[in-house]
Amino acid sequence: MAIKNKAKKKSIKKILIPVIIVVLLAGAGAVYYFWKQAQTVSAQTTEPEYNTATVRTGTLEISADGSGSLAPGQEVSLSFPVAGKLKVVNVAVGDLVEEGQVLAELADTSTLQTSIIEAELTLKLAQQTLDNLTAYAASNLATARQTFADAEQSYYDALYSVVDKGDKRCEDQTIETYYDEWLTAQTRYNSVVAEGSESDNKYYTYYIVPAKETMDEAYAAYTTCLGYTDYEIQTSHDDLTIAQSTMEAARTSLDALTANNGIDPTDQIEAQLAVAKAELALQEAKDNLAGAVMTAPIAGTVLMVNGSTGDTVDIGTFITIIDLAHPKVEFSADETDLALINVGEETEVTFDALPDLLFKGTVISMSPSLYSTGGYQVLSGVIQLELDDSNKDARLLDGLNASVLIINGRAENVLLVPVEALVDLGDGSYGVMVVGTEGKPRLSVVEIGLMDETYVEIKSGVKQGDVVTTGAVETN
Repeated sequence: MAIKNKAKKKSIKKILIPVIIVVLLAGAGAVYYFWKQAQTVSAQTTEPEYNTATVRTGTLEISADGSGSLAPGQEVSLSFPVAGKLKVVNVAVGDLVEEGQVLAELADTSTLQTSIIEAELTLKLAQQTLDNLTAYAASNLATARQTFADAEQSYYDALYSVVDKGDKRCEDQTIETYYDEWLTAQTRYNSVVAEGSESDNKYYTYYIVPAKETMDEAYAAYTTCLGYTDYEIQTSHDDLTIAQSTMEAARTSLDALTANNGIDPTDQIEAQLAVAKAELALQEAKDNLAGAVMTAPIAGTVLMVNGSTGDTVDIGTFITIIDLAHPKVEFSADETDLALINVGEETEVTFDALPDLLFKGTVISMSPSLYSTGGYQVLSGVIQLELDDSNKDARLLDGLNASVLIINGRAENVLLVPVEALVDLGDGSYGVMVVGTEGKPRLSVVEIGLMDETYVEIKSGVKQGDVVTTGAVETN
């Protein structure tokens, strides 16, 4: 009996163990499931991660590169006014000269002195002509008055002498008298012809011919009194036109003289111009004589001397002087930098031959057109260099190759953030996302300044040390 119970207990134990294992496995699975779910929910509710940058201070510069060469501030070419033999040459290439320094002289100046004498005589004659206009002003005015009075009288005479078709030369009574005389002469002629014979030469000569002449003369007198010929009519009108034109010209001349105190304005202008030209000619002659002694118009360096003492020279360039104390740089840059290069902008220049020296300058001019070089379109301009204690003693030569940096804008000791941090809000407004102490970003509207491809200047809206986002971290 005891053995039976023991076997029964052993059978129960074999049944319970597998059940317990199944329950434990099910519990473990449930626990893993709910943990996984919790992890998934937690992952779905976690804030996204961001790249960040810290607001810092620094310098931002917008610039363009170029190249060029040194050029003198001024270049002057000097020549003699006439050809001649050189008396002396006082300078050589490379010499430094001061303004007003004597450089060279011509030996013979007689031709130049003669030119001055001739110019003085021409001026004297021109001035005398001008003075005579004033001296004879009263006489000229009186003559003009008399000329106008005569022209006016001639006009009225011509006006009264004008005839037209239908005008009678004589009074009616005179015309009637001439008509009666013509009729009488005609009757006499007819009577003489009837009484004799034209074949009788003696009768014809002594009686008929005189009678006919008397009749013709009477008829001519009669018809003349009746009117004027076409020629007489046209001539009378032409005479009137001429007289009127003459009178108007005399009146215009008189008015001009009266208004100008008896001096003809045209004559006065011509005389004044002659005096002015003569004065210029005299001054030029004097300058030419002075030019026989060549002096330096500027301080600078002698670039070229085209002769030596005793040589014969013409009027071409003899000496060239350049000013290297106020140097310039003629530069060129790529056309894509057009917006960055403007007159008035600061520059930094270095020369290949002087790599350790920095020269500052200012763009003083820009060419209005591009030019082509090496298949590229480039813009060009001129920089005025500003020498200082660090480079004023440098040996600058005309044509030195230069590297140029044109500074479009520079902001020093300003707040900077990466351009990726900038948020375009539209209408020219911008902002950045500032990460707060709780780790969450918030939008801050900012005012920006200069900006290049990497950084942007922030004028307001953040402070140094602020952390800003530059974009979310990408995750797989």
